[in-house]
Amino acid sequence: MAFTLVELLVVIAIIVILAALAFPITTSMIERGNSSKCMNNLKQIGGAITQYMLDNDGHLPYSSGPSYAGSGNSYTFSVWQAPLAYYLGIGQLSPSTRYTTMPSYDNPSAKHPFNCPSCKTSFRTYTANKYAMGFLPSGATSPYPRRKQLAFLRPTQLILITDSQTVDGQVTGNTMQFDDTNYQTIIGTRHKGKANALFADFHIEAIDRAAIDIDKNIKNK
Repeated sequence: MAFTLVELLVVIAIIVILAALAFPITTSMIERGNSSKCMNNLKQIGGAITQYMLDNDGHLPYSSGPSYAGSGNSYTFSVWQAPLAYYLGIGQLSPSTRYTTMPSYDNPSAKHPFNCPSCKTSFRTYTANKYAMGFLPSGATSPYPRRKQLAFLRPTQLILITDSQTVDGQVTGNTMQFDDTNYQTIIGTRHKGKANALFADFHIEAIDRAAIDIDKNIKNK
C-alpha cells in the first residue's frame, strides 16, 4: 500500500531527528579516536626521545634554534623534530650537514607522528617546552642549555611536548617551543578543551592549560 503524503513527511521527520541525535555521538567517537591517535603519536615521540638520549649522554634534543635552509628545504637548527625523525624512520640523517629530510611542512597528507589527526592542515602540531629541552639561539652559548632527564626535579609533572594551539586549522605562533610567557597562546585545546601532553617521565595525559603550574609543569623548580 502506498504512503500518504503525511506518512511520508512523518517518516522523513523521524529520519532527520535520528540523524540529529546520532551526529554528536558520531562526532564524539571520531574525536575520541583522534585523541587516542594523538596520544599514540606522543608515545612514539617519547620512544624516539629515549633513543636520542641513549645516543647523546642522556641529553634531550633542543626545542628550537636558528633557521637553516639547504637542498631546497627549510629547517630550524636543532629543532626537536629533526633528530627524532631519524629515530622514527621518517627521514634520513645527512652525515655532512647533520640535518634531517622530513615530509613537507605544507603537505597535510603526509603520515607522521608530528601531526595530530585532529588538525589536518598543518605539519607541526606539537610544541616543546623550552625550559625543559633547552634553546640554542646561536653558537654554543644559550640561556637555556640542553638538559638531561636525570636533572629534573619533578619528571612526573614536567611537560616536554604538547599539542599546539590552532585557529581555523592553522597553527599559530612559534609552534616549535613554548615558555611561561606564551604557553596560554601556544598550548592547544583541541581535544575537548584540553591538550594531550608528553611528560618528562614519558607518561601521557590530557591537560588543561589554564590549570598549569608554571614552576612545576614548565620551569621545574
